[in-house]
Amino acid sequence: MQGPKVVFQIINSLSVGGAERVVVDLLRYMDRERYQPICICTSYPHNTHYEVIVSRLGVPLYYLHVSSKPLNWVHNKALDELMRRYRPTVVHTHQGAIRHALPLAVKHRTPVRLHTLHSLAEYEMVGGTNKLVRILAFRYRIGSFIPVAIAQEVARTIEAVYGYKNPPVIPNGISVEEYTPNLSQRLRFRQEYGIQPDAVVVVHVGRFAGSKNHSLLLQAFARLRCKQPVYLWLVGGGELLESMQQLARELGVAERVRFWGVRSDVPALLNAADIFTLPSRYEGNPLSVMEAMAAGLPVVATAVGGVPELVEEGVSGFLTPNEDVEALTAALQRLVDNAELRRQMGEAALRRARERFDVRHTVRAYEALYEEILQRRRR
Repeated sequence: MQGPKVVFQIINSLSVGGAERVVVDLLRYMDRERYQPICICTSYPHNTHYEVIVSRLGVPLYYLHVSSKPLNWVHNKALDELMRRYRPTVVHTHQGAIRHALPLAVKHRTPVRLHTLHSLAEYEMVGGTNKLVRILAFRYRIGSFIPVAIAQEVARTIEAVYGYKNPPVIPNGISVEEYTPNLSQRLRFRQEYGIQPDAVVVVHVGRFAGSKNHSLLLQAFARLRCKQPVYLWLVGGGELLESMQQLARELGVAERVRFWGVRSDVPALLNAADIFTLPSRYEGNPLSVMEAMAAGLPVVATAVGGVPELVEEGVSGFLTPNEDVEALTAALQRLVDNAELRRQMGEAALRRARERFDVRHTVRAYEALYEEILQRRRR
C-alpha cells in the first residue's frame, strides 16, 4: 500500500507574518493520511512562536542557511540533499523560496510544483534573482511551476505582469474559532491594562513596514475628536517601529498609542478592542482583516488588493481610498462616535468570517489542486 505523499512547504522563514501563518496552517490541517508535510526555511531560525508550533506538530523542520552569494540559488546543496532523501511529490513554495526550488524540482522531476503569491504580482517580483526566476517560471513557463493567487485581484495582476491567464485562486483562511468574542475575557484584559469601560480602542496588526502605512494611521488618529477616551493599539515589529514611535510623540498622541510589539496573543488583543483598521498601500488577501472580522470587529481599511473581497462596504466596515487621510479619519470618527453602528457592523463581520474564512477550506482547496496537477501530469 502506497504511503502518504511527501509535500515540501518551502518559505523564507517562519518569522511572524501572513504568508508564514498560511504555511503553519497548511502544516497543521493537512490530511496526514494522504500527505506527509515537510517545512523548509531558506534562512536561519528566527526563534518565533510559529517555529515552536511547527515543532509541536511533529512536522520535520529544516533550515537551509542560504548564503548571500549571487549564484547560490542555482544549486543549493542542502535542499538538493533533502530532495534526494524525501523524493517529494509536491514542492509548494512561498515568498522568495521559488528561486531555490525551481532548478532542483526540475532536476528531481518533482510531479507537482506550485508557488503561492501572497501579494500583488508586481510587488512580489522585486529584486534581481527574484524577478528573473518569476519571469522564467510564469511568463516563459520554464520549470512547470503554477502560480496560485490568494485573491481575484492577485490573479488579475498575475495575468497583467506575466501574461499567465486564469491562474488558480485559493483565498487565505484562518482558524475562525480562535477569535470567537468572549465578553468576560475582554473585561479582564481591559482591566489588566487600565482601559476604561467606556473607552474606544482602535487596533492595527501588521509589520512596521512602508506598505502598511502606519504614518497615515497616526495622522488620522491624531485628528479624531472624541468625548470618551480613545486609544490606538499597534501590534507588530519591524524596521519602522522607532520612527513611528517618534511620529506619535510629534503628533502629541504618544500617551494614547500603545506599541505592543510582536505578540502571540493576538486573539486576546482583538477581543479587547472595538475597531480594526488597515490603511495599507497594497495588500494581497490579509489574514489580519479576517482575524479582526472573526473577532467581531468592524473594519476600516483602504480599498487595495484583495481587501474589498473581504470587507463589504457599509456592512462589515468602511473602505477608504489609498493615501486619503481625511477619508480614513472620517470613517474612524464615524465608528468611534456610534457604538450601535460598531455593534451592527461587528456582527456582520463575524457572520461573514464564519461563513467564508475557515482555513480548512483553504487547505482542502490546496489538496485538491495537488491532486488535479498530479492527475494531469500522469495523463
